[in-house]
Amino acid sequence: MIGKRNAVVSLLFVPALLASPASGQVAWDAPPLISHVAPAGVSVFLVSPAGGDLGGLLTFRHAAGPVGLGYRFAIADENGTDDLAVAGGIDVSGFLARAVEGSEVDLLWWSGVGMGIGSETVVSVPLGALVGWSGSGGDALFSPYAGGHIALDIRSGPGDDLDLSGAFDLGVDLVLRSGWLVRFGASLGDREAIAIGVRIGS
Repeated sequence: MIGKRNAVVSLLFVPALLASPASGQVAWDAPPLISHVAPAGVSVFLVSPAGGDLGGLLTFRHAAGPVGLGYRFAIADENGTDDLAVAGGIDVSGFLARAVEGSEVDLLWWSGVGMGIGSETVVSVPLGALVGWSGSGGDALFSPYAGGHIALDIRSGPGDDLDLSGAFDLGVDLVLRSGWLVRFGASLGDREAIAIGVRIGS
C-alpha cells in the first residue's frame, strides 16, 4: 500500500515538473471530470476548454464511478480565431485503492485517447491520477477530488510537433436534495480549463 500511494503522489506532482507551453489547439482531456463518483449517463456542461473560449461539452458513461469507459464531445471557439473547434475522446479509469487506511479517501487512475480539430489537429493521450472523498452537509452530498495528469500531444499542421503537457485537476460532484447532480471541474497549468454542468436524468 505504501509503495502504491507514493507512486500516486509522485504522479500528482509530475505535471509541475514537466510543464511546457500550452497548445493553442482545443484539448479534449481538460478538465477531466473523472471522479470516484462520476455518474452514469449523460452530463452537459458549459465549458471553457484548454485552447478554446466558451463552448459546450457533453459526456457519457456506461456505469457510475470510475469503472469502465467514458465518452465526451466538445465544441468551442478556438483561442485567437473566429473559428469553431471540436474535440472528443474516450477515457478509461479505475480504482488504485479504496477507503485508504480505513478512511473515506479513494485513489484513482485514468487515461484515454482523443482528438481536437481546429486550425490544427492534435491527438492527445493523457495519464492521470486523483484522490477523492465524499461527505454530507445540510441537504447536499458533496464529493470533491483533486489530482493531476500529463498528456502526450501529437499535432499536425504547420510545424508538426510532439509535446508533453501537464495539469493539476480538481472538481466536485454535488447531489442536491432535489435530486439534481451538479458537476464542476477545472484544470490548471498547461491545460487551463473550467466546466460546470449537470447530469441529465436520474
